[in-house]
Amino acid sequence: MLGSQWRLRMVAVSVLAALFFAGVVHSAHAERTIALSTGTVQLALPSGGSAADEFAVANNGDEPLKALVYTNDVIYGEDGLPEYVRPTGAVGEYAKSPASWLSLRLPAETKVIANTPYIELEPGQEMVLQFEMRVPVEAAPGDYNAIIFFEMFDDSASAGTSSKVSGRIGARIVVRVAGDVIEDLEVAPFWVRGFVIGSDIPYKFTFTNAGNVDKRYVPSMVLLDRSEAEVARTELEESAIVYAGDARTYTGSVDAGTSLFGQYTLRSEIAYDKETAPGTFVPDVLEEDRTFWVVPLWFAILVIAFVAVPFLWLVWRTTAKGRAGRNDRTTRRGDVRSTASDSGADET
Repeated sequence: MLGSQWRLRMVAVSVLAALFFAGVVHSAHAERTIALSTGTVQLALPSGGSAADEFAVANNGDEPLKALVYTNDVIYGEDGLPEYVRPTGAVGEYAKSPASWLSLRLPAETKVIANTPYIELEPGQEMVLQFEMRVPVEAAPGDYNAIIFFEMFDDSASAGTSSKVSGRIGARIVVRVAGDVIEDLEVAPFWVRGFVIGSDIPYKFTFTNAGNVDKRYVPSMVLLDRSEAEVARTELEESAIVYAGDARTYTGSVDAGTSLFGQYTLRSEIAYDKETAPGTFVPDVLEEDRTFWVVPLWFAILVIAFVAVPFLWLVWRTTAKGRAGRNDRTTRRGDVRSTASDSGADET
């Protein structure tokens, strides 16, 4: 039986995993809603160590629900969006797969469908799920991320032969394996157009975390003039995270908001907390600069007009002279023919 503290936490972090879905609701207001008492569990363990923890899952809707229970590794791509990867048991995978280190302690009455266990909850029912994280001895130091998913489904329409997924929710398990902390952050590649017309400066850069710990950061783009005075600043995200071994790619443009002329610098600025020792952080900034030239649009139009008008006039002039020359030659040939005709007539 969960106490009042569990119930308060449950309400605080409840998340709707699925709302109305066609073909399975029995009334206009029926809904299936699954909630967790926490969204994240953080653990710190040595290689070969283990720890147990628990959280609650509840049916906050007004219909019974069934939910598959399984674990995935969490991997982030360059766009910053997570990918959830189920362990395959491939050779060498175990030491890097925190989802494989998790053991779930499910109730004895838990059933299985397609080799995946599932739980059943009545409206208002809560269940405590216990799990154990056992880190293998060969695991390297650093941060690892796994997730325990609860995926609602309905199989009543097909007599158990297939199921219809209607939403899922997960509890992230973050484990720090003790050892040396390696911070290796880099902005590369970083591209800025070398010559820009107007006040919109395009850019593209990749922020790579080649270290072994996750990093939260605030990325910004800063436009500087030749004296390094700040002209414009754009904050790309209020709070971002790049996981160990992953990268984030940013593409966009900075609007200077004013007419620019001359040489400028675009700076990629990554503000983060540097971990000098386990649990000890100091503010730090990673900067990477690119220099480029810019001219205002009106100046570019003026230059084009200054070059184009004389060129077009020269082309027209050359064409006109050529046409006049052809006309003169045609006239002279006509005069010659006329003279020859007159001479023939005189001889006759």
